[in-house]
Amino acid sequence: METQPRARSKDPLDGERSVGWRPTIGERLKLALSLVGKQERLTFPLLIAERVIVGFCDLLLAGAMYLLFLLLQGASPVHHGWWTPKSTLSAAFLTATLLLLRVLLDLASTRSVVGHIQKIYTDILLRLTHGYNDMQWVQFAQRNRSELLNHAMHTAREASNFYHLGIEIAASSIVIACMTMALIYQSPSAACGLGLTTGMLYGVHRFLIRRKLQRSATEREEALRTLQRSLADMFSSAKELRSYGVEDFFSKRIASQARTAAISHQNVAFLPQVARIITDQGVVLLFLCVVIAVELRHGDVRQLLSLLMFYFVLSRRLLPLISQISFMAGQMESSYKNVQIIAGELNECSIHRTARPDAQRTNGDVLAELEQVSFSFHEGVPLLRSVSLCLRRGETVLLQGTSGSGKSSLLSILAGVLHPDSGAIRIDRTAVAYVPQDVILLDDSIRNNLIFGRDVRSDAELMNALATANLEEFVAAQPFGLDTEVGDNGILFSGGQRQRLGLARAIVGGASLLLLDEATSALDEKTESKVLANLRASGVAILLVTHRAPSCDFAQRVFRLEHGCLTEESIRAHSLFEIETVALAL
Repeated sequence: METQPRARSKDPLDGERSVGWRPTIGERLKLALSLVGKQERLTFPLLIAERVIVGFCDLLLAGAMYLLFLLLQGASPVHHGWWTPKSTLSAAFLTATLLLLRVLLDLASTRSVVGHIQKIYTDILLRLTHGYNDMQWVQFAQRNRSELLNHAMHTAREASNFYHLGIEIAASSIVIACMTMALIYQSPSAACGLGLTTGMLYGVHRFLIRRKLQRSATEREEALRTLQRSLADMFSSAKELRSYGVEDFFSKRIASQARTAAISHQNVAFLPQVARIITDQGVVLLFLCVVIAVELRHGDVRQLLSLLMFYFVLSRRLLPLISQISFMAGQMESSYKNVQIIAGELNECSIHRTARPDAQRTNGDVLAELEQVSFSFHEGVPLLRSVSLCLRRGETVLLQGTSGSGKSSLLSILAGVLHPDSGAIRIDRTAVAYVPQDVILLDDSIRNNLIFGRDVRSDAELMNALATANLEEFVAAQPFGLDTEVGDNGILFSGGQRQRLGLARAIVGGASLLLLDEATSALDEKTESKVLANLRASGVAILLVTHRAPSCDFAQRVFRLEHGCLTEESIRAHSLFEIETVALAL
């Protein structure tokens, strides 16, 4: 099929790709939130609140441990309240209760966050697949299938991880702020040390790591996309590779692309670890400063030990949070690149979405009718010019023409895959089945390939369809019969068997009109004649595109498509023409 060069749509992210320009945090959040629904956006604050409550439990746990150590040393807290434990046993019970509560809340909030992120991934996946399926065929046909698969599986998952990281960073920042306030209350000097350490770590990430990480993330996505495309090409061409003996060439190309992807992936994985390592050592230094500050401020040994326990429990949560924020900030740089890609893909799907005008229904014996239909891939260069065609119930029509004359496009218009620029179509889409030359089979059983997502059919119905396609004996001879696996795109079957399976699939659907686009080209003449005879005997109407002369014997009408115009030829004149052509060839 003739196609036009892919027109690049205006990408809302083009501004972000300009040299030297980086989106602000607000712009990133705006883009990310635009990919999720209103309900998901309202759920984010609730999830953040759940994670913050877990942090408050850590703060309360630190306070409980402080009271417990005071009571263990025979001292009493400075401030008393009705809620303050009066004995070591009650303090221990309170600490254990808070610890259990913290564990339960952490499990519950983690489950909520993970479940919500999975829901976002599923929603993005479904929106992508729906958008691709709803895209204009001309645009969809020019997309690389391995890239579409990569976007739906890998890119969508990485994009959803951006929201997970955002929730964790937002909650961690609030928890750190609350714990910092507790530190200020206990020791202003310790709080100042925390602030200086945090500022230093942010500076390292902002000025030394961030831009390198953004560049590495972009390079990784491009490298992985190229590698996946090459792998898909190699696997789909496995038979030709072996027959031509060019395995080494493709292996070297894969090796080169794999090394490039490995280097970029190494940078994406390593740079956040640099921030984490620096943070880990910084927070250890901070804790030492806290110990010194406490020692200088408090002379009472019992008070000092209790405060150290308070700071120890608090730092056990606070210090990892600081380290995690630095690490997650680096991961978000990589995930945001995937958010951009998803936003661009959904925007492209929206721009090139197929407008599906409802075809008018036919009356009487007419199954399909085209009236003055014109179609073009390139503007101003029509492929079909005012084509009119009427297909009646039970008749067999032959469509011929040179390669590139528009035969496949005409069948695609009747099948609803392409839509005309002008003219009227009257057809019952539910009664039409399209069988291409290259039948695509599911990596599944013969049964599921025949049913093809429709209502379940009985074995008798399936075998009758196979009998019409002259494939019944072959299937019956298989050890598992209808449950025999066909392999990846039917690789375990021959070309003729795949085509006949595609014909049987169309018959199972109960179509009244079969559109056969060279759908018998892989069959020998004897098998082809038998299959066409069976189809005619079944009473279905057939529009057949073929270059084979013997097929003309089954046609009641013959049409030729030349220079975009459709003309009908008489059967007798067409037969004489074929005889003369054969005689000249001899």
